[in-house]
Amino acid sequence: MLWKNVLAVLLSYGLGCLVSGYYLVRWKTGQDIRTLGSGSAGARNVGRLLGKWGFWTVLAADILRGAAASSVAWVLGVPTPVKTFCILAAAVGHIFPIQLGFRGGKGLGVSLGALLVFDWRIAVGSFLVCAVLYFLSRRYMLSGMISVLTVPAFSVLLGLPISTTGILTVWAALILLAHRKNLIALYAGKNSSEGDGAYGDGEKRDRNSDRRIHL
Repeated sequence: MLWKNVLAVLLSYGLGCLVSGYYLVRWKTGQDIRTLGSGSAGARNVGRLLGKWGFWTVLAADILRGAAASSVAWVLGVPTPVKTFCILAAAVGHIFPIQLGFRGGKGLGVSLGALLVFDWRIAVGSFLVCAVLYFLSRRYMLSGMISVLTVPAFSVLLGLPISTTGILTVWAALILLAHRKNLIALYAGKNSSEGDGAYGDGEKRDRNSDRRIHL
């Protein structure tokens, strides 16, 4: 039914909008994480400010929000293309949260949770690709971006519908777009961009004053 399809997509977007990193930092420090470090509301930027516990807390919350988005689609019994679209909607909500002026994170954690519920084989396969590449290169961002590109490839290999592969391709493009600054840094040959290092560089930086504070 049409209303179920629309409801599933809207709820997925709404769950994506609940940007965990932004609200955790607001609660703990009163600051806007988007004015600190890389300017992202994602787990790694929160890790720069709050340390490992902040990174893992936000990552876990993001994964759970994504899993909830896909679970809603399953509960409502929507068709597979709509379930796939809910993954994209959750990522869009995280990257462009309406209540935060369309400035959020970069969508990887939320997408991982949504993919795990949608088809765990895609999520696990892409994660293993990322892990192997990181083991060989020690480049977190490079490994992560290549693993994003493998998501639609795994969809093809698993024989999923063309519509699913098409939507996942759009999703991959969105994630790469959200990480465009990291990709530019990689293209420029920087060995240590903001993307390399799971928790950041151990310091936080006020973007307005350019003042560095070592943790």
